[in-house]
Amino acid sequence: MNNSANSVTDSSKKKKIGRFNLIDLILVVIILLVIAAVLYVFAPFSWIKKLAVGEHEQIQYTVEIMGVDEALLEKIKENDTVVDSVSKNTLGTVIAIDYNTKYTELQYVQKETDEKEGVLVEYPDRYNVQITIAAEADYVEKEGYSVNHCRIAVGEKMALRFPDFAGEGYCIGLLSE
Repeated sequence: MNNSANSVTDSSKKKKIGRFNLIDLILVVIILLVIAAVLYVFAPFSWIKKLAVGEHEQIQYTVEIMGVDEALLEKIKENDTVVDSVSKNTLGTVIAIDYNTKYTELQYVQKETDEKEGVLVEYPDRYNVQITIAAEADYVEKEGYSVNHCRIAVGEKMALRFPDFAGEGYCIGLLSE
């Protein structure tokens, strides 16, 4: 008789353990939501942020490359496609080039009174090139603009590659249309 009583209790325990009810489902959903929230907050550049839908805008940004040799100025042309040298992503098309500014450098010169004086020295065969690029960019609130997952912001250092030229400079201007 004891055996039958024990077998009834064992089978009822098995039914309770293997049963999945509504409360269990709610707990699993809450745990998954907490994990997703923690990933979103503590991993700002994670794959979760890439799922965020941004606005598409036409932008024009200007990159200044300093100290370009005079012989290389003709290598940068309008309508050239610009590629990021690091990620190999396309960043837009050249729409304007300005190379009218001579490259200058601050050098300190020793004066007769043992003081140093800063003097701007102009290099006749080197230029500061300002390249204006047009592109379609994504805009995400509190992150800014990006073109093909490359951040575009004033002050951002950029390594650019053109069909016949490669250079490194800083973004000095940004306009959205």
